[in-house]
Amino acid sequence: MSTTGLPTQIWLTLLLSGGLAGLAGVCKVLGPNSQLRPSISPGYGYTAIIAAFIGRLNPLGIILSSLLMAVLYVGGELVQIKLGLPFALAGMFQVILLFFLLAADILIYNRLRVR
Repeated sequence: MSTTGLPTQIWLTLLLSGGLAGLAGVCKVLGPNSQLRPSISPGYGYTAIIAAFIGRLNPLGIILSSLLMAVLYVGGELVQIKLGLPFALAGMFQVILLFFLLAADILIYNRLRVR
């Protein structure tokens, strides 16, 4: 047992998964040109936060919500190309989805009662 109460296997798993995630990030950043660029992140981290919240931190739910977010992202690119609308429209759909989910949580967990 370690000092925090977590077994050694859990710590090793956390370190290994973090290292693999870092390696995947390096591969993404280096990309096909094999060089670093000044603008490396198109905002995938914010999309991942929304996907994790929509998936309710459940592994299967996160996979399904990630697919939904990917469809919104690719659909936004397609709308930009075909219709000439701004790409920020896809981000607006993601934010609207998150706000409606937050509003539903607030209304469910904090019921207003009329006396």
